[in-house]
Amino acid sequence: MLPFMPEQNRQLAAILFTDIVGYTAMMQKDEENALAVTRHYIAALKQATETFHGRILNDYGDGSLCCFPSVTEAVKAAVQIQQKLQQDPKVPLRIGIHMGELFFEENKVMGDSVNVASRIQSLGQPNTILFSREVFDKLKNQPEYRSVSLGKFEFKNVDEPLEIFALDREGLVVPKREQLSGKLKEIKKKSRRRNIIVVTILLLLVLGALFLSRRFLTPPGFTGEKSVAVLPFENTGTDSSEQYLTDGITQDIINKLSRISSLQKVIAWFSVRSFRKTTQPLKQIADELGVAAILKGSVEKRDNKTYIIAELIEAGTNNRLWGDEFVYDSKDFLSIQSKVSSQIVTALHANISPDDRKKLDKNYTENIEAYKLYRRGRLFWDQRSRESYDSAEANYKRAIDLDPDYALAYAGLADCYTFNQRGISQLDAVPIAETYANKALQLDSTLVEAQTTLAFIQSHVNYDWQGAKSKFENIIKENPNYPIAHLYYSNVLLLTGNADAGLGEIKKALALDPLSLVLNMVLGRAYYFAREYDRAITQLQKTVTINPHFNSAYWHLGNAFLQKKLYTEAIDAYSRMPAGAFDNSLDGMMSLSIAYAVSGDKIRAKIELANITKEDYLRIDPVLVAQFYTSMGNFDEALTHLERGFETHSINMIGLKVDPLLDPIRNTTRFKALVKKMNLE
Repeated sequence: MLPFMPEQNRQLAAILFTDIVGYTAMMQKDEENALAVTRHYIAALKQATETFHGRILNDYGDGSLCCFPSVTEAVKAAVQIQQKLQQDPKVPLRIGIHMGELFFEENKVMGDSVNVASRIQSLGQPNTILFSREVFDKLKNQPEYRSVSLGKFEFKNVDEPLEIFALDREGLVVPKREQLSGKLKEIKKKSRRRNIIVVTILLLLVLGALFLSRRFLTPPGFTGEKSVAVLPFENTGTDSSEQYLTDGITQDIINKLSRISSLQKVIAWFSVRSFRKTTQPLKQIADELGVAAILKGSVEKRDNKTYIIAELIEAGTNNRLWGDEFVYDSKDFLSIQSKVSSQIVTALHANISPDDRKKLDKNYTENIEAYKLYRRGRLFWDQRSRESYDSAEANYKRAIDLDPDYALAYAGLADCYTFNQRGISQLDAVPIAETYANKALQLDSTLVEAQTTLAFIQSHVNYDWQGAKSKFENIIKENPNYPIAHLYYSNVLLLTGNADAGLGEIKKALALDPLSLVLNMVLGRAYYFAREYDRAITQLQKTVTINPHFNSAYWHLGNAFLQKKLYTEAIDAYSRMPAGAFDNSLDGMMSLSIAYAVSGDKIRAKIELANITKEDYLRIDPVLVAQFYTSMGNFDEALTHLERGFETHSINMIGLKVDPLLDPIRNTTRFKALVKKMNLE
């Protein structure tokens, strides 16, 4: 029996069928080559089943029936097999996977599920991995397993049509539906003739409609994943100062689409903005972002008119799903985001509820000048510096002067004080942030930006982890495509001890915004807190590859190297941060001193901090000071600074329960008291 099977005749398992395409012809043409291909195939099959805890139930020479304890392990095995079989001698293998029950009678494997898996495999082409809806449902929340629906098929001896999916991964083939043939039900000649006539008539009607209409109709055959990336609209006018407004239109469309619960994925702004004026093929962009469709467009202001052109492309086929041109008086163009978003939802065949319709139709201001000021505020906010926060705040306040009911502007002000770059203490800044966020929610109780900010304060500042957990769950339920909510919810789960769930949430955030430096860095930090140091190092090195100037990633990378006792690498990582990497350059000096202390070079650690006065220590983040004293063996002093961090609500206190650098003092009475005060027991 399988190692994961109890001694019984029935078992639920992931069933995997393989078959070498054209094996008989291969043998007839070149028997020696066919035998080499077979040996290569069998070696790859045995290695993969052993690695991923499966078992070969039947070996047919040029094919096999295998089963695995889970869908994920079956798919991992399939991918590994196909990757190895692309090496010489290449093997034209097709794989079909299904989830269901197996029967064992007198050493024979039986059951409808085996039949279904066999039928799925028969559809395949060389280097394909096809699977059923049951498998897709197990994989759909795992972004590394992208798939494409090939539609429904009627198989021999299978009662109901089955929807089949192809794994979409580098090196694998995603076949087109019209290329597929296999163990399908035969269509009687009369039925076939009748169907041809019907299809011909329908085709003529559609062609006539296309000829008469100035718009392209949505192809009824679109059954792909309901996921979309909105590329930055191009400003084709002569006024380059209007670029922030063109970007604003793009961001507003993204924000509206992300609020539609039936859309499986809407890529966030930070990941699409790098594709402005790109020359990359749309298929390549879609693969990089993990979406089925791409929206692109342009904006031009001319003679007090705003001309906007937009089109939605199915990336896999390059089919134009929808396109239109809009002309507005410049003062009226605010409604464009709602109209474009609504058309995209229709083109992707996504369901839309009455609540979703309200979200699409809502404009937060009718004052074009207030909108421009808000958009300028967002432009400065995205630069994330103390000076740019000042400019963001000034623009948000001017927008509110023009429209006192502008909820988004109040939410923007709340963020300026939550992530405090204001030169005032955290304790003074947070009440101001709460006031602005609550004002935004008074104007619009559904505003996800303000809801998320308040839940962040509730957890990360006020330490009400359980209350915030419930709020984040509700926010994500209503706004599943908002990556920031997934990010903060991930923190709540991870920092309170649920590492696996926390990692799952940050991966969901990253699937929605895969090129975000912050999210890539936070995933690396999450691996560090979960004590998966090798993964942390790999992820953080990936982050600095995306942007070598992203200083926070070097800080967490140094921490991970310390835990691996790779002291030279840790010191090098810290040294790559310029003096201004932190809001206070003394924080950077302290991190480097911690590295020397942990490595055992306490003399060098003291030398690094020789010029820091007692007053300077009060300017350094107290958690960093506590880490330093912990590494120097002065536990009482370390605990004193942690207690100061609690009193001042240092943001780095949130890692108290999980930070490996604090392990030496974790069992002291004073440390346990802090854990209790922060509701982290």
